[in-house]
Amino acid sequence: MSMIECYEPDFVRSFLSHNPGSPLHVRTVWKNEIRQSLVLTEIASSKAALSDPHAFALHVSHGDEEPESRALSPREQVLNQAALDTATLAGLSPELRLYALGIMLSYSEKLSGNSPEILSQLASLPLGLAEHAENGKLQAQFGQLPAVLSLQCQLLTLMGGFDFDWQILPDSARKISLPLQVSLLMLQDANSEALLQQQLQDQWQKTCEQYFVQSPWILSNYLIYRLYHEAFPRHDSENVSQRYFELATDFYLIRTLFSLWTLDGSELTHDDIFAVFALFERWRLSEDAIFARQQLLALLPADHLLCAFSLLIC
Repeated sequence: MSMIECYEPDFVRSFLSHNPGSPLHVRTVWKNEIRQSLVLTEIASSKAALSDPHAFALHVSHGDEEPESRALSPREQVLNQAALDTATLAGLSPELRLYALGIMLSYSEKLSGNSPEILSQLASLPLGLAEHAENGKLQAQFGQLPAVLSLQCQLLTLMGGFDFDWQILPDSARKISLPLQVSLLMLQDANSEALLQQQLQDQWQKTCEQYFVQSPWILSNYLIYRLYHEAFPRHDSENVSQRYFELATDFYLIRTLFSLWTLDGSELTHDDIFAVFALFERWRLSEDAIFARQQLLALLPADHLLCAFSLLIC
């Protein structure tokens, strides 16, 4: 039996050293590789993955091949690595990294097939985006995207009905008031939706500057986690553009939760930040999230890519 590579990020190794046998540990076995990870549905696992700038340093070992497992195709492997390379481009905001990821995936869909030439072109896409970022073209293109607030407003209204598990939040005044604040999103009319959306966009700039610019790896690690944990954009039933739209939607929702938290002047501790991510991950993996995504997709025009870009503007 041949041996295959087993990948273990540092955050997984560190977490398991203190929590051996944790049910949060995930070992995804493909025919040609093994990935170890955690589900981030608890504050402790969220903190492990997001609090350390070196959390995704990989430890590589080898294990026995499991022939009955599904193999990641060469295209899936190359595209996942290209996504990771794009999402870790230096010196970019989270929104710009997600925009660059969308551009890369859009190009990839024009390069069909699994020939060595195609795979080589896919692997080189992040290099071209890095050049565009260095000379400012990527930033300029992003700055020219039209502001389409209708989808953001629709998503805000839907968010008011999401079944978040608020009990995971640390005891504080916001644990009591934030659920009410979120539920009131369902009651906005068109004018108040647009006004609130503008307030949230302005608030995100302040929140990001105060809490995330100082620790930029928190948001970066979450994006890397999603790409690594899910072998993104691989999926059994969804296409690449739909996978990207869901990722952009999730980033918008997380950004909104933090903006709402600080909208009344409340402070965010690091424990609050990791708790919000755990709260979101519990919802994201729930049946409620599946239903919410179906509702949202029913509202969309055909172009998932442009819809996703509209959620990144702030």
